Amino acid sequence: MVGFDTIIFIAIVALLLFGPDKLPQYLRELGKLYAEVKKAQREFERELSVSTVVAAPVVKPPSQKVVNIAKKMGISVDGKTEDQLLAEIDAAVPRPDADSKKDI
Repeated sequence: MVGFDTIIFIAIVALLLFGPDKLPQYLRELGKLYAEVKKAQREFERELSVSTVVAAPVVKPPSQKVVNIAKKMGISVDGKTEDQLLAEIDAAVPRPDADSKKDI
């Protein structure tokens, strides 16, 4: 932390460097710059929080129809998304071989 004596020392040095005429102008400009930096920081933090919310995928629970089909097929439904269940159902459905289609 900066102590009171350090602030007084900096103020005296600034007064000697810039003079009593220019010092208020420079302090105003410094204040404006500080305000712009804080505004940019808040905007950056807001954008970061919005992008974090947007980037989080929305996981919806599986529909009751998909759950019923998976249970009838003997597939465990605990903690799985609808997409995962649909993939397992699709993998469990028997597919006719390409050779058996030629016989028809």
